[in-house]
Amino acid sequence: MQQIPIFLINLDRSTDRLEDISRRLSAMNLTFERIPAVNSDDIPDEQAERLLSYRSGHLPLGKGEMGCFLSHRKVWKEIIDRGLTWAFVAEDDLHLAHAEAFFENSNWLPTDAHIVKAETARQRVFLSTELHSEVAGHELRLLKSYHGGSAGYFVSATGAALLLKESETRCDALDHVLFHHWIGIVQQMTVYQMDPAICVQDYLLGGPQKRGFRSTLNSDRKDSRRTQGIKGKPKGLAKIWRELSRPFTRLARKVSDALRNFLGTARIKFIPYAGEQKP
Repeated sequence: MQQIPIFLINLDRSTDRLEDISRRLSAMNLTFERIPAVNSDDIPDEQAERLLSYRSGHLPLGKGEMGCFLSHRKVWKEIIDRGLTWAFVAEDDLHLAHAEAFFENSNWLPTDAHIVKAETARQRVFLSTELHSEVAGHELRLLKSYHGGSAGYFVSATGAALLLKESETRCDALDHVLFHHWIGIVQQMTVYQMDPAICVQDYLLGGPQKRGFRSTLNSDRKDSRRTQGIKGKPKGLAKIWRELSRPFTRLARKVSDALRNFLGTARIKFIPYAGEQKP
């Protein structure tokens, strides 16, 4: 069967990233189609104002985030226009490991899934206690909480169509649009998490695998916080209070997690990256 299509989002100026990921995908015998990312400098002010009016208000929204959002929308539209059943959406700072088997065909993908998140953001997440399936040593469970990152995910035609429709009047940081409940889209989707994950963004890696690609959104977010009146990290007394309360917050979280596990309502898990696990 034909390989699941891979759409790689890449800015025209990011030739170093394109060369790097092209080499690594080629070594895995995986082909991809490059999707030119939307350059934030090319977003007209009128469009930026309209997108800004769509934000939830929980996060800053600069033109960098808008460009990322619009780039992923381009991919979702390609999926629908071409009549594809499934596709994999990748950003150009992605690392993949032990992934070849997952692109051979779509037989392993859950029939009810809108998205299968293949990435880890190295954070604690809630998964369903029920195991959907195990494929090539990777578990698939329903994702029951927010999990950051939008650099690597399988999306079905149904998922792409729903995201296109719902994102016509909503705009936020892309991983929040996909996975955060306060945006209101993920509640309409069935999202699975791969464990261990087969991909991770470069900035989350250490050691010889790391390429040193910097996030193109960090400075954009900082500037947007100031202009949009959203608080950043606490300072002064607020910072002192946060540090003093941190041990109690952690203890409360551990108690909450233990209770969830005991009651069987969720499986709390730190999702590892397969590329750092021992074979």
